[in-house]
Amino acid sequence: MPKNILIIDDEATLRDRLAGVLKEDKWHVQTAGDGASALKEVSERDFDLIICDLMLPDSNGIEILKKVKEINPNTLFIMITAYPTVENAVEAMKIGAKDYVVKPFRFDEIILRVRNLLYHQDVVRENIQLKEEIRSKYDGGNIIGKSPIMQKVYQMIDKVANTDANVLITGESGTGKEIIARAIHDKSLRKEMRFLPINCGAIPSELIEGELFGFKKGTFTGAAHDRKGLFESADRSTVFLDEISTLPITLQPKLLRFIETKEVLPMGGREWVKVDVRIVAATNQSLDKEVEKGSFRLDLYYRLKVVEINLPSLRDRKEDIPELVSHFISKFNTELHKKVDSVDEKVMGIFLSYPWKGNIRELENVIERAAIMCEGNIITLSDLPSDFISDGEESITNLKDYVKIHEKGHIKKVLIMANNDKKKAAELLDLSIPSLYRKIEELGI
Repeated sequence: MPKNILIIDDEATLRDRLAGVLKEDKWHVQTAGDGASALKEVSERDFDLIICDLMLPDSNGIEILKKVKEINPNTLFIMITAYPTVENAVEAMKIGAKDYVVKPFRFDEIILRVRNLLYHQDVVRENIQLKEEIRSKYDGGNIIGKSPIMQKVYQMIDKVANTDANVLITGESGTGKEIIARAIHDKSLRKEMRFLPINCGAIPSELIEGELFGFKKGTFTGAAHDRKGLFESADRSTVFLDEISTLPITLQPKLLRFIETKEVLPMGGREWVKVDVRIVAATNQSLDKEVEKGSFRLDLYYRLKVVEINLPSLRDRKEDIPELVSHFISKFNTELHKKVDSVDEKVMGIFLSYPWKGNIRELENVIERAAIMCEGNIITLSDLPSDFISDGEESITNLKDYVKIHEKGHIKKVLIMANNDKKKAAELLDLSIPSLYRKIEELGI
């Protein structure tokens, strides 16, 4: 998007020539010959950058700069002058000028400086926006639920966040362990640094040591150069070790030493590297049982669970389901460009009685699929997957609803068999074509 630039200079020839050059560079340019008209322009519209002469008939550039910063602190400012002094330059930069240019100057030099400043401004804005999006997605405000059991989880997060204590998050798959880990990071003193999630179960056992601790050139076939490990790359940050129970027993002593000393030794290396990293780990397995089996070290277990946060299953916090449903509907309305308001009472009844073996992740997937299928603004039974309905059928007592669900599934199956040929499908279903069309409309196929 073209930027707005204001040029303030009482030399009409210079002002107009500079404006013409900047317009050729595709910027939107306004001009002013004195301080009063310049401030009127600034009060009426936003400018991304102002180029201002230090000496004006009714004011000076320093005063203009001060007033501009009061009106819009984000406006970039370039001071130009034919009478340079160190004092003026220092004062302008202290107040907030981004550049100080001495007359006479070359126009290509000014264009280059303008481009660099505006490009840097875009990068800063994009970084701020990205951080806000990430934080809004993953911070504590995205943990949905007001049930008493979740209130205890929130209290634990608040207590542990500003410490450097290692945290072990336990709970079934799909309960939101990574979201809790991110919430801990975003409430901590490390929040301005990166949050690095590592799924220990997703990295092949023969590669995980090199990934975590790094390696030196020539350590093994394919090690063509030195490589930093993830721990060293995450210095001063939070590392989230998901599925920690899958970490090979042979690598656990090295992780234990890292936790105790905060030092890493790359594979093939001879020098230890000091690293400041906070560890948050997670598992959906019982580490007590893994210790009993001999597949997980007891001393490492204790080091990881300085503080343990156990996430409840969705079955144990069903009072949070309506709020979660509303949250996911809002999310998928945005992503899918839908206008779904809610689910009907029968659907909510199934949701509240369903076992949710996949927990919140399963609920999210069901809502996403239902939002895609929904053609109105209310999700009904006919929008739910038939296999999901089969698992939750014990909550359906109304015969019409039961028949409707299975009727829809059967007609869809026959339509697929007939390659969506309505005449052929009607013959297979032993229905007239008008009856088939009526069923399709009634059932929302």
